[in-house]
Amino acid sequence: MISPRRINIEDDKHLVLEFHCQTNYASDTPWARKTSYDHYREKWFSTSQPNEFYSYFVETLQDQRSIAEIWIDEETNKVVGYLWVTFNDIVDYGLSVAEINDLLITPEFQGRGLGLQMLKYIEKKAIEKGANLLRSQTGIENTSSQKLHEKFGFHTYRVLFEKKLDSIKG
Repeated sequence: MISPRRINIEDDKHLVLEFHCQTNYASDTPWARKTSYDHYREKWFSTSQPNEFYSYFVETLQDQRSIAEIWIDEETNKVVGYLWVTFNDIVDYGLSVAEINDLLITPEFQGRGLGLQMLKYIEKKAIEKGANLLRSQTGIENTSSQKLHEKFGFHTYRVLFEKKLDSIKG
């Protein structure tokens, strides 16, 4: 059986940083993904970004609606996945948005329907916490994530553009 547990901000810091780095790489721009994941990871961990991200991550947990969990296979005690969902109220429009910031299934457990299970779980929790809109984003080349979102009923609502300038090497 697979079950979620709330992230412990002290004990799980390393795991959250590793998983966040993996989700970023999977959804990053195609030119940034020309490098290997190991190189991408090494670069990211050598910057101030991990600490900045983790400070923000911890700050979001001050909102009791936030969902930050590690999913565990109870039979093997292996980590199956990770998710992080934050909430934003757009008062003038009567909206409470649950934003899926990170959702990751470890490679060993991919292809077993766990992504869909996690999305169903997130939707249920978001509704319980008062959300009336669920948002998520993924990378242009992350087709497995795109297919999962579409299968679950997500629709494209915004497209981001970027242009690599000559001053950017790589």
